[in-house]
Amino acid sequence: MGTFEEHRTDYKADIDIRVGPAHSACNCRAFAATLRADVERVLGISFPVTDDGRDPTGGYRFWFENDEMSVRVIVDDPEVGRPLDKVPATALPISRSEQVATWELAEKLYGGLNVLDTYLLTALDQFGTPVTANFDIGDDW
Repeated sequence: MGTFEEHRTDYKADIDIRVGPAHSACNCRAFAATLRADVERVLGISFPVTDDGRDPTGGYRFWFENDEMSVRVIVDDPEVGRPLDKVPATALPISRSEQVATWELAEKLYGGLNVLDTYLLTALDQFGTPVTANFDIGDDW
């Protein structure tokens, strides 16, 4: 059984992957471009944007969907404080396939980003409970 599977409540339950830079301060624009490219590579997708994804309200937004999956990536400037503030980006993969559960897609994305050793990562179930993290989030999340 995968780490994410035990936290599912149903086949399509969301798992929110929070992402932050592991080794440097967050330059939002550069971080968004790198994360976008890595998510595309890990999931074998291409976000349909013609610019850098800058949202008029701030941050960067990327959305992909087809018959198999929907993937949303949101990158905002980090805040200082609680451990989850170190991971200002959100990646939300949702399976639309009958053969692949959403938790499997989320586990693939988390694992693919984790092996790069460039991101702080935590995964939260649909209720906001931590599933796993590659840094100490303590009990004050």
